Amino acid sequence: MPRVFVAVVVAALASGCGGGPDVADAGAVVAFDAGGGGEVGDAGGAGDGGIDGGARAAPSVRRNATYPVRTSTHVYGEGLQHNAWGGATTTRVQLMLDLYEPEGAPSGRPALIIIHGGGFVGGSRTQPELVSFARYFASRGWVAASIDYRLAGQFGTVPSQWGSHVQTQVPTMNRSQALALYPAARDAKAATRWLYANAGRFQVDTDYVTVMGGSAGAYLAVVLGVTEPQDFRDEVPASTDATLATTNPNQPARVRTVIDHWGGLEHLRILQALDGRSRFDASDAPVSIVHGTADATVPFSEAEALRDAYVSTGVAFDFHPLQGLGHGVWAARVGGLTLEELAMAFVLRQQALTAE
Repeated sequence: MPRVFVAVVVAALASGCGGGPDVADAGAVVAFDAGGGGEVGDAGGAGDGGIDGGARAAPSVRRNATYPVRTSTHVYGEGLQHNAWGGATTTRVQLMLDLYEPEGAPSGRPALIIIHGGGFVGGSRTQPELVSFARYFASRGWVAASIDYRLAGQFGTVPSQWGSHVQTQVPTMNRSQALALYPAARDAKAATRWLYANAGRFQVDTDYVTVMGGSAGAYLAVVLGVTEPQDFRDEVPASTDATLATTNPNQPARVRTVIDHWGGLEHLRILQALDGRSRFDASDAPVSIVHGTADATVPFSEAEALRDAYVSTGVAFDFHPLQGLGHGVWAARVGGLTLEELAMAFVLRQQALTAE
């Protein structure tokens, strides 16, 4: 019997992935007291995500907005767009990101990769909440990169094994979305490798890279924090997809911390179904999990499953249930903190950054 596809209708365009709180009064700021329900996992010595910062001093950032922010747009690679899933007619498409740099900040800057939601069928790197996140961090000393990736309507290249799994295990109504998971993850990893390849140009210290996503973007953020270097890179050879050469395939795609806003784990389930191996282990990046308990788009059980996986490996995590809230609640507060403030506090603690 086919397994139910967990990301059922992560239709963030319709459900408000980029909207305000899913409460009767949309203008209300909803507070959640972390002391009353938030969980903090013990890193158990594995909280550095397997990344060795070496002897260099940790980057210095600011607690308050300090630096003017310079923005620019870049092509981080290319991918194939087919005329249909598995179609023979292809077009090379450019993959874009917007970069937010702190003018005047010291070199050796930490970085934040930001990934939009949209159910893998829509969404954009210019979503206002994501721009706000990028400017918040960049004005405090981070280099922030908000990325786009291929969506379902672009019919990106999918490995035959992934495609076969989707055809046999995913309900027909969700197959396009399930197929879109692969090229989206391939592109998110490509964007991360681009950051590594251009670290010197933008004065980034790649030992201090964080990824943040919302909804579908959080699925991809978890992919970056948990999967192995070859995942979403080597399944389709360059002889089949020549655009792989444009994605800095020899660079790392490692991140030091993950900020998960109402995301899920379907990529990891499919990988394990294909080769029988869980990707969770003690080298994973610490994660901050923020998820509404009344989320009707991505079930709260996805947050609990991610928490439980981190409990099993001993890697550090924070767990923040948003009591009674739904999906895409960017205006929510946790213990009086905005989601930007909450994310920054987690990154400072996990990366031992110097904040002035």
